[in-house]
Amino acid sequence: MVKNVSNNVTVIIPCYNDGAYVLEALQSIFAQTILPSKIYIVDDGSNIETKGVLRKINNDRVEILYQQNQGVCTARNYGINKATTKYILTLDADDSFENTFIEKSVYILDNITEVGVVCCFYKEFGEGVVNKDIIRPQGRTVTDFLTKNNGVASALFRKECWVEVGGYDTQFKNGYEDWDFWLSILRNSWKMEIIKEPLFNYRKKKSSRDAIAIALYDEELRMKIFKKHKDLYTENLGFILQQMIYKNNIAQDHLEKLQKGREYRLGHSLLLPIKLLKQLVRTK
Repeated sequence: MVKNVSNNVTVIIPCYNDGAYVLEALQSIFAQTILPSKIYIVDDGSNIETKGVLRKINNDRVEILYQQNQGVCTARNYGINKATTKYILTLDADDSFENTFIEKSVYILDNITEVGVVCCFYKEFGEGVVNKDIIRPQGRTVTDFLTKNNGVASALFRKECWVEVGGYDTQFKNGYEDWDFWLSILRNSWKMEIIKEPLFNYRKKKSSRDAIAIALYDEELRMKIFKKHKDLYTENLGFILQQMIYKNNIAQDHLEKLQKGREYRLGHSLLLPIKLLKQLVRTK
């Protein structure tokens, strides 16, 4: 069956030692109801085994790009910079999309001018995954991203959004680069639309970059996000604290103590580290 092709979409797949999974990711793109015009797989200095897998890919739509290991931000930027299409679809080499994601996402970007990014609900699979509930990020506007990442790293977005913010910030080499990227885009009055269907499959691995980021670099990376977007956080301090009350059931007197700058620990479950919040209070 001959499929329709969107001349507006380029897929970027960064790949670092994911030879065991990259063909599955690629197949999920080939299975789309609307195909992209180009697929760049960016080999980020992978091992010999992965390079062997990539060398065997033979498809006119696919081009393999090579770089020394510099991390996912540089790899994505490399591929996106070469793309000539209006829209960019990012997909990590160990994940996959359901077959209608491109078609439904392109329709949204084609018809809703204020939307810059399209994500979707998703499911986790892989190591240690028992509960396969649907995970429902909310997307929307910049304030919805101040206390947590309300999107998904794999998404379709306008290339002009990437140009506006100068690409993925390479200072987030250890993780959370997508959270920073979405904040940077949405603060320019763009919106993120969420397709309310589980059209993305996220592979859980104990040694994955995301798992390491959460275990080792969480507070450091959140602080980087705060420092980079400090104006957003100071302008929205009241909103952030109200969100904490709602989501963490913090009593009003606890909030008053925090606002007075007293030493008061609200627990590890907070979406922002306590010392970050103290900085927010001092800068208001």
